[in-house]
Amino acid sequence: MKKNLTFSKLLMLFVIAALPLSMMAQEGKKHAKPVEKYWYIQADGGLSINHGDLANYNGGIWDDFNHFKKVAMEPTWDAHFGIGYQFGKVIGLNLKGGYGLLSGHKHQQALVLNSAPEGRAYWNLGLDKTNYLEGNLNLTFNLFNMFNYNPRRVINLVPHIGIGGIYYKAGTVNQLDANDEVSKVRAAQKGERELSYTVPAGMEITFNLAPKFDLFLDYTYLFTGSDNLDQVAKIKSDEDKHIINDKDMYSQFNLGLRVKFNDPCDIDKMARESKKITYRVNPNPLVEGEDGNVCFDVIVTIPGEYFEKKAVMNLKPYLAYNGGQIDIDPITFVGEKVKGEGDFRVNYKEGGEFTKHYCMPYQEEMANCELKADPMFYVYDGTIYPTQDEIVKNTYYAQGATVKLADGVTEKDEYIDQTVYDTIKGMKAVKKLTYFYNKDKYNINDRKKLNNEADAAFNDLLKAGVTDFKVEAWASPEGEEGHNNELSTNRDNAAEKQMNKLAKKAKTEITITGEGKGEDWATFIELVKNSDLKDKDAIVNNINNSSNKQRTVKEMCSIYPQLEKDILPQLRRAEVLVDEPYQEIVPRTIKVKVPRKH
Repeated sequence: MKKNLTFSKLLMLFVIAALPLSMMAQEGKKHAKPVEKYWYIQADGGLSINHGDLANYNGGIWDDFNHFKKVAMEPTWDAHFGIGYQFGKVIGLNLKGGYGLLSGHKHQQALVLNSAPEGRAYWNLGLDKTNYLEGNLNLTFNLFNMFNYNPRRVINLVPHIGIGGIYYKAGTVNQLDANDEVSKVRAAQKGERELSYTVPAGMEITFNLAPKFDLFLDYTYLFTGSDNLDQVAKIKSDEDKHIINDKDMYSQFNLGLRVKFNDPCDIDKMARESKKITYRVNPNPLVEGEDGNVCFDVIVTIPGEYFEKKAVMNLKPYLAYNGGQIDIDPITFVGEKVKGEGDFRVNYKEGGEFTKHYCMPYQEEMANCELKADPMFYVYDGTIYPTQDEIVKNTYYAQGATVKLADGVTEKDEYIDQTVYDTIKGMKAVKKLTYFYNKDKYNINDRKKLNNEADAAFNDLLKAGVTDFKVEAWASPEGEEGHNNELSTNRDNAAEKQMNKLAKKAKTEITITGEGKGEDWATFIELVKNSDLKDKDAIVNNINNSSNKQRTVKEMCSIYPQLEKDILPQLRRAEVLVDEPYQEIVPRTIKVKVPRKH
């Protein structure tokens, strides 16, 4: 019997004994952490270690790593790819397949070739690379999660047991001399592959690199139903009798990577890092208004890549005073994948700034108090809980750090209205001249008489020392919108070109900011309203209520020729504006605190 068989049996017994415990662990305590269930894929590779008859066991388990000492003096290896599903806290299932190589040697042991009918014994044999394809279905158990579930634990211990098969081609068996050199081939490599069942049992140490990635070390023993992986069998004595149930085994020591298709929601991390959220209150400190109410805004800024997509945060503000507190309506923030509604929805990547307005009657307890808030986090389970008492009662939660938002009302003040006058100074754009264009055209020379007047006005501005200009070009609102946008841009370019030409002739450097504004609906409606058209109100109503205004304008032009003759030409233009200083005195009413009498 192989010496390492005892270790493997103990491992199997340990895993089987852990099964009932793992079932019990699924129940957990009330309001335990939400369980993540997910699919995953994994890949691993490493050492493939022979435990058949042609293997060296003199050093016990640790002698597994002497698999390098074999005929070819090259390491054997294996690699796998698999897919799995984690059902809950403890139990998972995976299916994986792979390819590997086995070899080894044995001294001072009488062995018989399985293919030799005469049962002759040989000494000092070596196996040169049995290659195999394998697949197995494994049941996994997370031992640490049996007692304390934590999907973000850095290190986990995961035993596994399964059933599978090996499809192998046994390698060449050689006679070795004292220097482990091949003296004679005793059995050539098998020509055909053979199939046998396997029972894998092992242990995995996982390292949680990130919510979606695990690195793992796995050591697995595989029991097979064949004694032919190395083409030889042990004998009890020199009588050349086979040991009947002495099946071959092999093991694998692999490093792997697992990618989890989970949707992690780490509310504990959110609670630990709740100080990343910033708060402002306006006003601060709180004040009592003239109507006897205390009104204020709570402004909450949540950073990007902080608020988990399935998380809910209940922020409970309250006014804390000596001997008690006044609770205020909580604010509920929900992640972008939460189906329920809260006060605010938070985008994971962008975060955001959110404002909640409060207004409440003044109470004496508000004097010299502090406005504080407690954030509480939970994973959305189909219900939005309105209060923190409901959260504690119904689901698992994580408590964030208490924050001070603002100082309370310092004293009750009285106010009166008072009018003050503000002098507003600034610059505003004033229209100075206009270039006009023909329908669907942007050539300034088409309307030479009007545009000559515009040129003269522009030259007067240059002489007055004006060098900064703004151009706004428009189109009349009949025709297709995209065409009109392009037409207004071309009219802007034509006006700028004419202005630059005149400035160059006057030997003056100028700056122009220009823009094509598209269709000028506002001016069109205003001109129609101020016209002497008999049915001008009906024209305006028809256009405003139309689903295709451009087409309606065309129809109105056929009924009312005055539109095409007198109004639309005024819209085909480019206006030249100049910024001019202005001053305005504006009255406003302010609240003035009445001085207190002491």
